[in-house]
Amino acid sequence: MIIIFQILFASFVLYVFGSIAKKRKQGMLGVKGLLFWVLFWLGALTVVLWPEALSRLADVFGIGRGVDLAIYISMAVVFFLLFRLHIKIECVGRDITTLTREIALLKHNEK
Repeated sequence: MIIIFQILFASFVLYVFGSIAKKRKQGMLGVKGLLFWVLFWLGALTVVLWPEALSRLADVFGIGRGVDLAIYISMAVVFFLLFRLHIKIECVGRDITTLTREIALLKHNEK
């Protein structure tokens, strides 16, 4: 039986897919990012539409409830994405420092 939340969530996922396609078309999302987000949202949709599948998967891993498995997986994904963002921010900071030094040296040599 489909409940209201499942219908709303499926509609939201369709909206997200539209957003993903738009960002890809604008060149703001690479192939790896596209693949990651499509698979992520397909997985989320699968869990919402067939919650018993998550419970069966949790049993395979020896976890009591499907919800617990979803929380563990979600936390792992969030921490992984935070790690990647941290690395990206560090690289951008280094690039800005390098550019600032080069601009300062160019301006100093012009005088």
